[in-house]
Amino acid sequence: MPSKPKIVLRTLFTRFVFSSGIAATIWRLFWRDRVAVMLYHDPSPQTLDAHLTYLKTVCDIVPFSEVNTPGRGRRRAAITLDDGHARNAELLPVFIKHNVRPTIFICSSIVTHPRTHWWMHPGASQAGVERLKRMSNEERLGELRSTGFRQDAAAAESTASGLSAEQIQAMRPYIDFESHTRFHPILTRCDDAECKEELVGSKREIEQMLGGNCQHFAYPNGDYGPREIAILKAGGYRTARTCDLGWNNHKSDPYRLKAFDIQDDSTVEWFAAQLTGITLYLRYLRQGGGLAGRKPQL
Repeated sequence: MPSKPKIVLRTLFTRFVFSSGIAATIWRLFWRDRVAVMLYHDPSPQTLDAHLTYLKTVCDIVPFSEVNTPGRGRRRAAITLDDGHARNAELLPVFIKHNVRPTIFICSSIVTHPRTHWWMHPGASQAGVERLKRMSNEERLGELRSTGFRQDAAAAESTASGLSAEQIQAMRPYIDFESHTRFHPILTRCDDAECKEELVGSKREIEQMLGGNCQHFAYPNGDYGPREIAILKAGGYRTARTCDLGWNNHKSDPYRLKAFDIQDDSTVEWFAAQLTGITLYLRYLRQGGGLAGRKPQL
């Protein structure tokens, strides 16, 4: 939970952007009939329920497959979640209640297996997750092995962090499952063979798992480049969602779809403020992402 001073600052900021008309102006100029893609990871059912209740008052909520389609004269939003965390299964009643069909981008070699997302292993915390992200994929895996972690090894059932096969089957009628690589490496830190296997191999595994086409992708950590896009195109993916800030329509590059990275524990008021894009834009700008609102790349 954020500290009390941070909560106060967030409250004051939210009141300012809405009372001043800044939020309304941004939505009128940039959202209009475009699609804002919400990016979550592991929110609680209570938080997501509150967010969706609010979101439905300001826009229509559509499936991710409609992000790249022409507008209908109203603001739209799509709900996505990254990684395939086991607790995402607890969100199913919320999605059913609101008649919302989200997309969960899953790590195909972690879900349905007794495995742990690499950054959730104690060894990753000790080594420094952000530091590990900046290593080559081979170096990162080597350092994690020295702490006792192997990405393809079975973990204790109590530490398995991905959705189980039973959970995915129960959620399938209401939720779309798409690709987020096999093991969630930083793709721009992979060599060509590693990158291709993570992208093409994940598509293959998901199609075997679900018995249908896997057509959409989300870049782990939001890192991508021309090589990743070329492999996705050649591999048969239709779209790819980035962590870059912005709205989408039928003219958007389907392999550079933009998103709003929502903090999982946001109050409704702070969620509304994040929908203006101001908070994320300032964070990216401060971290060196430039004026275009692109997530800083590793």
